[in-house]
Amino acid sequence: MEVSEPLADSLHRPANLSANSEREPGTLDLHSRSAIHGLRVSRYEILVFLHIAVAIIWLGAGFVISVLVLDAERHGDRARMAGYHADVGTLAPKLFIPASLGTFVLGLLLVADGPWTIGALWIVIALAGWLVSFLLGILYFRPEGERITEIVAARGLDDPEFAARAHRLNIVDRVQVTILFLVVLDMVGKPGSGDGSLIAVMLVVLGVALALAAAAVRRPSPLH
Repeated sequence: MEVSEPLADSLHRPANLSANSEREPGTLDLHSRSAIHGLRVSRYEILVFLHIAVAIIWLGAGFVISVLVLDAERHGDRARMAGYHADVGTLAPKLFIPASLGTFVLGLLLVADGPWTIGALWIVIALAGWLVSFLLGILYFRPEGERITEIVAARGLDDPEFAARAHRLNIVDRVQVTILFLVVLDMVGKPGSGDGSLIAVMLVVLGVALALAAAAVRRPSPLH
């Protein structure tokens, strides 16, 4: 691709970092978005913003809940623990599931509108991570959270089944949050078939998370 002489010259000329200095005519301001992309905000850029914003809501809310639950578990605070699980049951249909679906739909729109193909390795990895999280939310977290709430209402906070179920759910949730962070890493790095180092790092992190989860399941609940 040929580059015009003014543009080529501007790319090799050191950028003037002074905000008040005047640029020479025909040079490219590398610090200005409009100089590179134009003044018009593209549909793709809008989709990228929405995709990232919804993903932040989804992952951020899940991470905060995990931290709060971990703190309650370490302090043996059964009342806080039960309250957080009740909150998750309330938030699932109102926040987690809509945000998860929104992230998925906007991601597909980005693939359709951008220079990507659905078969790209990093997109396949992202879809697999999303599917695991979504299915866990629908098939495990929501019904298990409701079951925990029912146990507390019927038998109280001292029931041993409450402690056991809450302990298992908390462990699975930490693995799920780890998977979501790996999806973020995948989408930033966009690994291909030749990017073995990044894929290896992701596999090691996932393996460590699963090993720690397996060890934690075998230990008695801190709530006992």
